[in-house]
Amino acid sequence: MLALMLLLWAAYALRPALAQTGSFASSIAAVPLAVRSPYFSAWMPSYNTPNGTQLVNKWPQFWAPETNPSNILGWAGHIRVDDLTYRWLGEAPGFAATNITSTTLTPTQTIYTVQAGPMNLTVTFLTPIEPQDWVRQSMPLSYLALEASSTDGRSHDVQVYSDISAEWVSGNRSLNANWSTTSTSQIIYHQVQLQTPIELSEIDNQATDGTAYYAMLLNTDTPTWQTGQDILVRANFNNSEGHLAYSSDLNFRAITDDWPVFALAVDLGSISSTSSPVVWAVGYVRDPALNYTTPTGYAQPRHPYYRTQYDNAEDMLNAFLTDFDDAQKRSTQLDQQLIQNATEAGGSANYSDLVSLAARQVFGAIDITVAEDENGHWNTSDAMIFMKSIGGQPRRVNPVETLYAASPMFLSLNASYMKPLLYPLLDSQSPESFTLPYAAADLGNDYPIASGNNNSHAQGVEQSANMIIMALAHARATGDGSLVGAYYGLLQKWTEYLVNNALYPLDQTSADNQGNANMTNLAIKGIIAIRAMAEISSALGKHDDAQSYATNASSFYDAWEQLALPTDQEQGLMFAYDDPSSWVLAYNLYADRLLQTNVVNQTVYERQNEAYGTLVSNGTARTYGLPIDSTDSISGDAGWLAFTAASVTNTSTRNELISMVHEHAALNASNSQAIFPLVYDVDTGGYQGGSASPAQGAMFALLALNVSNHTIVYHPIKTPSHNHVGAIVGGVIGGLAGAALLALAALFFWRRRQRMRAEATRARALSPYSAPETIETSTASGSVLVQSPRKGQMAMDDGHRETAISSAPMSSSSALASAGAQSRAQGSSSAPAEELNELRREMGTLRQYIQEINAPPPSYRED
Repeated sequence: MLALMLLLWAAYALRPALAQTGSFASSIAAVPLAVRSPYFSAWMPSYNTPNGTQLVNKWPQFWAPETNPSNILGWAGHIRVDDLTYRWLGEAPGFAATNITSTTLTPTQTIYTVQAGPMNLTVTFLTPIEPQDWVRQSMPLSYLALEASSTDGRSHDVQVYSDISAEWVSGNRSLNANWSTTSTSQIIYHQVQLQTPIELSEIDNQATDGTAYYAMLLNTDTPTWQTGQDILVRANFNNSEGHLAYSSDLNFRAITDDWPVFALAVDLGSISSTSSPVVWAVGYVRDPALNYTTPTGYAQPRHPYYRTQYDNAEDMLNAFLTDFDDAQKRSTQLDQQLIQNATEAGGSANYSDLVSLAARQVFGAIDITVAEDENGHWNTSDAMIFMKSIGGQPRRVNPVETLYAASPMFLSLNASYMKPLLYPLLDSQSPESFTLPYAAADLGNDYPIASGNNNSHAQGVEQSANMIIMALAHARATGDGSLVGAYYGLLQKWTEYLVNNALYPLDQTSADNQGNANMTNLAIKGIIAIRAMAEISSALGKHDDAQSYATNASSFYDAWEQLALPTDQEQGLMFAYDDPSSWVLAYNLYADRLLQTNVVNQTVYERQNEAYGTLVSNGTARTYGLPIDSTDSISGDAGWLAFTAASVTNTSTRNELISMVHEHAALNASNSQAIFPLVYDVDTGGYQGGSASPAQGAMFALLALNVSNHTIVYHPIKTPSHNHVGAIVGGVIGGLAGAALLALAALFFWRRRQRMRAEATRARALSPYSAPETIETSTASGSVLVQSPRKGQMAMDDGHRETAISSAPMSSSSALASAGAQSRAQGSSSAPAEELNELRREMGTLRQYIQEINAPPPSYRED
């Protein structure tokens, strides 16, 4: 009896005890089920259904139901209890009804409790968040787990079933798909893809070049399987004692043609409860994930980062399924830490609700990628992360203002994520061919193709300030100065632009697409960014620059305060200079608090506290929040409201703002059919834009204020000289026949190799650190993960110098600190002898190639 009690206690302890259960989790407009990447994103919409009943009354949908309400992802779940089949997932007709008794939402899990006759089911949709493990985080896979126990204490004959449809592989349901089923010694899996995939493209937001997988472990409860028409396969489970036919429907056809599904079922026998969860793995795999245009003009294929450890999807599936128990434990621990820290930081469960809802949404908008080096090996020092503008302008790659809004989440969970997110933006703007004096708005608008963006735009102050602020935020939170050091010249160019344009922003547009002259909120962001550049300069030992930028920021701020505040001491900041009847949601003050630049006087914060209180009490604030400013009394932005809540110094004002965001997040109405949208009508809650937007990482704004600061350390790395290669090339080619052809071919190969080496060297220059250790420490809030102090532990070449500065530490109150997961820099420059050997091998390949060219064409015998 004691052993049983201990077992039950252990199971309870591993549950997300602080998870959000009840009205919020059951009423939100869409619940995350399997949300992992821009093209692997399954949600359960709840609009137009009674609260909490959507799991058994609707089909899951892709992330963009408001643009295409028919974007269904067929995903069914049934249980057969004593010969009666119940439906616990989806809306397939002809099966007994079930009753959802509770819904629980955490950052990594959505858990339903379902009553199916005499059995109580726990259905868990788990998409782990692995802040310290980029291999695991880059796996485009998710778990579905089911546990069952009888409500009457008796044993019952139980079989469970689940399937996915071909709808997972294209937004065009008329396209043809094909499929197969594979059984290994450890797993069984279905895979389905388009018959004619189109690489690096999409239709109606769904990719056209991926493969969907549905898999289970082969353990003591051996699964049965079947592929075929949906109604036939599901009926077979119902009519064949819960078994499937071990048969494949090889009539490959259109997705809508008799709706092919891919099913896996397990016979649990006569049980009163499951001894362990029944687990399915679902995924959508694309490789390559993106193409990135390097500064040399090379369209570089970028592959999912998990490829550094797993050669193929089968190996990845096997590792993922065998890791379920540990993955659930890690996820539960992360959930508990985040929810506890958020509750403490925000003062109520309202804030932890928002953090729980936002987490998977943000991670579901990114692809973590890696490229091959010149030898075909994975260059783990060349990690890049790409973000899609989900819910925003079509297919933008790494939209800077969205990344800025999302940055508090990455800073809170693992600030090392910021580097590979910023790196491609900085890298693409480093060549002399990039002529804009200010930062680009994105990497292009054709995701998953990141071709760069050298087009002029009106957000010069906005995007330049965003980039500088994020660069310093990353450096402070990690201690890694490699990014700001390597791209100091670029950051400096943007700072000079701000010096000339920030105080009086004319012909400028904000992140909210407002183009008024002299907008106070935009101006202060630029001024804070100039002060941030002073911090960067100081950290890199460039003291003259630091002094100049600090002086500029100080003098600009003094002028700004006189221009931005009305003479009436009861009023807060104006929307624009010389407009005392206006007001603004001054969310850009958040950067001053985050970076602790102390640009803004405390009196301004105090006046804003009073101003927001007045706006709430006089009716300017509506049911779902404050508008962005006085020029638009309707449109609210959840992300900027969260930034504003984190920038105020009055607790009651902060809580009121958080409550408004929470009220809208919980709205389930016909006019809000979107996934935790960013922009909405503050009067009615009606959806305006940003469905499933990663900008909701702004919900972590309060938590990010508690991330510890580290000393910024930078190790400049010399780029090796390769001048000797030209002589080697000349010497080798001079002795070969066909000199002209060989010279041209050798030049091609040499330039290609030099280009790849230059890119690898640049990547190594940005990764001078070993990965920091993750240690566990105790705080008043319990055990949290923190990052161990940086040691700058990489051997440096002669002549390299180390510079560092210790900034004022950020608040050390409990939050998940950034536990680095940055890959180690690998490799070094090749010696001349190695260069010669490699070039000789290339020449051998060229000789063989030329022989093949000169050989007669092959002849074929006719039978």
